[in-house]
Amino acid sequence: MSTKHIKIGSIILALVILSILPFLLDSYLIHILSQIGIWVILTASLNLMVGYTGQLSFAHIGLFAVGAYTSAILTTTAGLSFWIAFPIAAIVAGIFGFLIGLPVLRFKTHFFAIVTLGFGEIIRLTIYNLRDLTGGPNGIYNIPFPSSIFGLDFSLREHFYYLILVSAIAVVLFVRFLINTRTGKAMIAIRENENFALFVGINTWKVKIFAFTISACIAGFAGSLFAHYNSYISPYSFTVAESVSILLMVIIGGMGTIMGPILGTTFLIFLPELLRGVSEWRMVIYGGLLVLTIMFMRDGILGLIKKISFKKKVKEGAREHLLTNGREETNIAGSERN
Repeated sequence: MSTKHIKIGSIILALVILSILPFLLDSYLIHILSQIGIWVILTASLNLMVGYTGQLSFAHIGLFAVGAYTSAILTTTAGLSFWIAFPIAAIVAGIFGFLIGLPVLRFKTHFFAIVTLGFGEIIRLTIYNLRDLTGGPNGIYNIPFPSSIFGLDFSLREHFYYLILVSAIAVVLFVRFLINTRTGKAMIAIRENENFALFVGINTWKVKIFAFTISACIAGFAGSLFAHYNSYISPYSFTVAESVSILLMVIIGGMGTIMGPILGTTFLIFLPELLRGVSEWRMVIYGGLLVLTIMFMRDGILGLIKKISFKKKVKEGAREHLLTNGREETNIAGSERN
């Protein structure tokens, strides 16, 4: 069986397992999986900038907040349906991303990171101070669940899980499609060597502003889901600490890969849950594991898996080569005796 067939079979099996999990797991585990799905969408958006375009952005938590608050305000104050507010939230976040990108993409390396960090905080503090519109530090309560569709009641976690799952799959497929386009190749070229990309005729400014805008749309998309799933948001959900967390998810999973953000998000969300039994030592162990992961797995979890797989293939190839040589030598010796 070819590697391609194995990959397709593995993907189909994974999708089947994910689709039946609500029938096998309790409500709390489904809640954890739903949170993972939302953060996978957000990390996929950040991965477009950090992993594929090579721009270290800390603004995405702010764009995530823009999407969440836009959707929440449109449904609670303006009375719009979630299905209308959902795409509007993504568009508004994309507009914010474009406007932020105009000045910040002129900076490079650590200056870019610092400026995007500043813009992320500006968004959070603006939300904090616009009390009449955003509820200020109290946030927005009673954000409505999406109206039922296809017989699914989204006030139930088990049903909302399917909306998040479909959204996450759609975003991952979109990112995969984008990276395989000419624009995606240009993004990778900028990551590898921006000066050389300029030399070969790539308009790096247009490619970067496009990547930043699209990633902002996806972040807003995730924010809308986050707001309606939790039914409550506040400025405290969009802090610098959360921004660092999503960056760690991308780095630990494996930057510049499709599966990396998924693995990193799952690892960092499930790890604290697995360590609940050790109580006060939980966060110490959590932090230590993060440091060790970054120190000894430079290419992330996905890179480690690929290395193990490659070493296994090399050993199998070497063993097969020895066996083949052994047979040939035996045949030669036999022919000499004859």
